[in-house]
Amino acid sequence: MTDAQSSPYPMLGLGRRLNPAKDLTKTAFLNEDMALYDLYVQHMRAGKALIEGITFTGCRIEGPAVMLILDGTTFDNTNFGGNGPVADLVLRPVGTRAIGAIPMRNCTFLGCEFFMLGFTGGSAILDQILAIPGPN
Repeated sequence: MTDAQSSPYPMLGLGRRLNPAKDLTKTAFLNEDMALYDLYVQHMRAGKALIEGITFTGCRIEGPAVMLILDGTTFDNTNFGGNGPVADLVLRPVGTRAIGAIPMRNCTFLGCEFFMLGFTGGSAILDQILAIPGPN
């Protein structure tokens, strides 16, 4: 087993080494990192149309992808990523559906960080994300 200090993976903004998730079928992840697309593919193969009911604590979720934030999904102490204005991460839907976005419902993100992700959803959640202070 390799300890975090000698890991071949680079350090993250979370202050720890990259720790790729090995089991994407779990309902809770702690200090694990994954591509959102890989997690979605795992759910689709299990016959699920969306990612639902998962808790992420201290995780890094990577893109490139667009997350469709649905009912019950919450974010606490989360770094949405990006080096510019938070507005660069938000995509407002023009129609009634978000084709190509990865839907997440009733998921919880605690102390997580996102990398190369865009976000879409209803006006209320997008307004909350846009209110997050960005870099000066």
